[in-house]
Amino acid sequence: MISAVFIVSFLAFSILMTLFAGPWTLFPLWLVLAYPIAFLMAFLALASTLPIMKRIRHDHPFKYYMTKSAAVFLNHLIMRLKITFHGLENIPESGRLTVYANHKSYADPFIILEMMPRPITFTPKMGVYKLFFIGKWLKYLNAFPIDRTSDRNTARAMVDAIKTVKDGMAMAIFPEGGIKDRDEELMVAMRAGAYKVATKAQSDLLPVRIKGTTEIKRRAPFRSTKISVTILPVISYESIKGMSTSDIAEMMFEQINRV
Repeated sequence: MISAVFIVSFLAFSILMTLFAGPWTLFPLWLVLAYPIAFLMAFLALASTLPIMKRIRHDHPFKYYMTKSAAVFLNHLIMRLKITFHGLENIPESGRLTVYANHKSYADPFIILEMMPRPITFTPKMGVYKLFFIGKWLKYLNAFPIDRTSDRNTARAMVDAIKTVKDGMAMAIFPEGGIKDRDEELMVAMRAGAYKVATKAQSDLLPVRIKGTTEIKRRAPFRSTKISVTILPVISYESIKGMSTSDIAEMMFEQINRV
């Protein structure tokens, strides 16, 4: 939907300005000006849904549709990503699920959103909530902020996150604890505590390997970037329920980094 609004606005502005505001020789100028106009229209279309997002439940199909629509728009029309997904059949369509992936770019959550065929939420750092529009959207997605300055707030968020996963909504977690070493595609660190949500919610774990996002900062938006996403086979809770979070972290580290 959001991509359609952008494309229609882009074409409409370019054509109308050419027909009514000047000679055909100015057509390249209208194309340049059409881009920010189309982006603004797409943003307004997305913002207009905030009152609805606020009132419906966090796993409502409309909320999932709009969020995924926004992710596809940002991935392909703004950042110009060319994403290839491998192993989509490994994503469970229902049940308790936590998704764990390497994290090298701010585009990673949007890539995860495009990948998922079911509602999903995140555990962003508290600073993201200071961004007005994004903060509200995350709140309406029932995301759970990680407050590294307060163990009490983090513990409270953990309790809520566990309940959400138990209720059947998938949750994406980047266990590196932030973007680490942006020029190294593989994981360079792992926080064992990131797996407490999975163990306490008794959920299955889905390892995801994202390759190519280290190039986005050097290429977007003027050049396209090829991204490869590999969804590895799901790891059942039954197979890890006797393991410590440190052992789980080591196992996931090896799986996601395996070439």
